Amino acid sequence: MENETKKPVQTFREGAVGVSVWKRNGKNGEFFEYTLSRSYKKSEEEAGYAQSFREDNEQALVSVVGQAAAFIREQNEKEKEQAA
Repeated sequence: MENETKKPVQTFREGAVGVSVWKRNGKNGEFFEYTLSRSYKKSEEEAGYAQSFREDNEQALVSVVGQAAAFIREQNEKEKEQAA
């Protein structure tokens, strides 16, 4: 069973911190989950991404996780309404 999608269904950013929301298929059906990343510059021309964070990323992390969770709740409600 394919569990990965090629692109996130939604992305939220706050400064260097981002969260991507993914729609997945599991053995119990479809579900949403999110991944976190922090961007940084490798060089003038090239960006990199890390899954580790610094103390000063706290507020951005709280913000983007809250946005992702709210988006997922909204999508789940829409799906429940469509199924009814």
